[in-house]
Amino acid sequence: MESNSNQLAINNGLYIGGISTILGILVYYVSPDLMGATSFGIIMMLLSLALYIFFTIDLRKKVGGFWSFREALKGIFLMSFIAGLVSIVVNFVFYKFIEPGAYEKISEIVTQNLSTTYEKLGMDQATIDKTIPEVLEKMKAQFDPSFTDVLKNLGIAVLIQFVMSLIFAAIFKKEQPIFTSTEE
Repeated sequence: MESNSNQLAINNGLYIGGISTILGILVYYVSPDLMGATSFGIIMMLLSLALYIFFTIDLRKKVGGFWSFREALKGIFLMSFIAGLVSIVVNFVFYKFIEPGAYEKISEIVTQNLSTTYEKLGMDQATIDKTIPEVLEKMKAQFDPSFTDVLKNLGIAVLIQFVMSLIFAAIFKKEQPIFTSTEE
């Protein structure tokens, strides 16, 4: 049963990683302007959360409908770790070898969007000129990562996945009842 639940968690993680990666690549080709929009980031985060909830419930159903906090934590963490690993590896290959100019393309979009947003918020030009390069530097670790950036991203992802798994395990645990109903 243990190896079966691990395999189910791995499969669900592959589904989540695949869906997230395909959506990101599709948006890059169809409408790259969206990648620089804050609203797109929020929508992707909410969509990702919905995928995790759906596949967590699916995993619980597949393992029999009941699992302790420990079993839930293990399954959810394995699922999210695999999803994150797929996403990091595919994004690294995609942005490093398939679309090596993606960082320049997206950084121009982000620079334009941030400048417009900051001007609307009333920021002075000196602050804007200081803030945008900081944002672009952080973004470079995602779209044009070095090997150390990949390792750092993986470490941060594992930490976030573990915290998320703790929360989800607390929410989605479902202990098997000790007594059955006598009215059956």
